[in-house]
Amino acid sequence: MDIIEQKRSSSELRGYVQQRISRMREAMTGKGADVAIMTRPENVFYFSNFNPIIISHVPYFIITREDAFLLVHSIRYAHAMNEGAVDRVLCYGKWGAVQPVAMDAMDAMRELLGGGALTIGVEGDYASMNFLSQLREKLDVKGFVDIAQDAVNLRLIKDPHEIHMCRISGELVDLGVTRAIEALEGGASEAQASTEGQYAMRQRWHEKYQQYEVSGFSNSETADIDTFVVWCMSNERLNYGCDCPSGYVPMPGDLTMPMSWARIGGYNVENERSVMVGAVNEERTRAYDAMLRARDRVFDMLRPGAVFEELYFAAMKEYEDAGFGSILPGRCGHGMGLSSHEFPSLTKGNKAALAPGMVLTVEPGLMDARLGAVRHSDTILVTQEGFEFLTNSPRDRIVIKA
Repeated sequence: MDIIEQKRSSSELRGYVQQRISRMREAMTGKGADVAIMTRPENVFYFSNFNPIIISHVPYFIITREDAFLLVHSIRYAHAMNEGAVDRVLCYGKWGAVQPVAMDAMDAMRELLGGGALTIGVEGDYASMNFLSQLREKLDVKGFVDIAQDAVNLRLIKDPHEIHMCRISGELVDLGVTRAIEALEGGASEAQASTEGQYAMRQRWHEKYQQYEVSGFSNSETADIDTFVVWCMSNERLNYGCDCPSGYVPMPGDLTMPMSWARIGGYNVENERSVMVGAVNEERTRAYDAMLRARDRVFDMLRPGAVFEELYFAAMKEYEDAGFGSILPGRCGHGMGLSSHEFPSLTKGNKAALAPGMVLTVEPGLMDARLGAVRHSDTILVTQEGFEFLTNSPRDRIVIKA
């Protein structure tokens, strides 16, 4: 099959995108917004299924009370038409034979949205002062309302397409972490093991999933075109959380941890596994076993209606009882999807309840400069009956030969 046809958005996906737009329009009505203008790349993708990969020319997704459309630079028109899941793609700027609405994005918005006073919904945590100033200059702005949390709330419950992408991501990160652990047991360094894991994911993508892009969401100066990631750290550096793997080869008594994200069709989940290298000391063993018990406490409670804060407290009780009350984590899980750390967090103070369709990590862990870290992270889907594991690496002690 022609690659463009393979990557074209299905009618089913277009239906889900239309539902997302309709729900945002309801939120706009509740806030009195006449139009919503979104610029955060994850939100533009959520409402259009289009990721230009590089955003030196900013893409916008615009929803009015009667219409919804992508506004992109002309250089992105063919890409947006082929892979986006909306019918209307309008352009600004000159590139090839594409006919733009105007040369400048703000002038295009004036042509498309001018003619009356508007209350405009913007992403308050993302829209810059310059952007708001330009809108005031080009449009008759009555006022701005913040729709950032509305978009977050919509993204919280995944539709069947999003869940399918998360399941594929789970398959890939399982493979990446498994291969990295195998390489570590064979004597590989952190960096070598990470490369082996990334290569295994890439092979699987070539074999089964090339119709889905693996690009991330970029900024105006950097393009994130490949998001198959495995990284590994050991001992004290585990306290960093995220950092590049090194040439260090884990030694007897070490704690090491391969971690993986794999974005597929926009969506990613997470897999992390703490690994003992031979026998570790008493403190590390005690922390590791407390981590396993803390996870079991959360898994026993995972179901619709469970309160995020109560899951956190249940996990922390295991750490306190094991003598680690002074180094408790601030959270023991987080949402996954278009972002690697999405709302909400499993943390103290979050009194929201779990609902079917949420995708989140379960990762009660300890991090300390002396201890290093112990943390297994599984991504789960909340279902009507309880939950489904999206990652399926071993969940008990993982010990490799020294």
